[in-house]
Amino acid sequence: MLIRGGRVWFWRWRRNPLKRRSDVAEAWIGVAAATTLLVTAPAVGMTMAGVGESAALGQAQGLHRAAARLVEDAAATPSGLPGMAEDQVRATVRWTTPDGSLKTGEAPVAAGGRAGSSTTVWLDGAGRLRPAPPTPAQARSQGVALGASAGAGACALVVGGWWAARGWLDGRRRTQWDDAWARFDAQRGQRHA
Repeated sequence: MLIRGGRVWFWRWRRNPLKRRSDVAEAWIGVAAATTLLVTAPAVGMTMAGVGESAALGQAQGLHRAAARLVEDAAATPSGLPGMAEDQVRATVRWTTPDGSLKTGEAPVAAGGRAGSSTTVWLDGAGRLRPAPPTPAQARSQGVALGASAGAGACALVVGGWWAARGWLDGRRRTQWDDAWARFDAQRGQRHA
């Protein structure tokens, strides 16, 4: 018999006249939850990591680099806006579309750039400015973040289901105890009458 810290381990698996069917059911639900955690969480995490990485890399499809010129001087200090590199600011640039027309718009450029200097922008098939697609390393890290979140979500669902099943079984055992005490009190009352 394994006894640690005053607890008897694996008591639900031993012969015991006080063991109820709900105790055995709870043990098997625990085994099923542990097995599901060991199999499902990594599978969901790996699948979603691959999907996230593919989706991030798919953002580059249909985009192409184009040369542009700064219309105005770029700010010397980076603004720290989300979606831009640490050394970038937004500035007005001019570029030529695939059909040969000139367009002007705001794009992320290196901080401190002078008017007339060249920079690179990303355009879609219609010649509109688009954010730079993620690099393979960024796509991988996005995939890992998505996979970790999905794996954690799968774990939360399994543990939540296990917890709910235990709560239901505990409620059922309390009801059985109440019924047993009611029968005991009824029998005891008949003896005294």
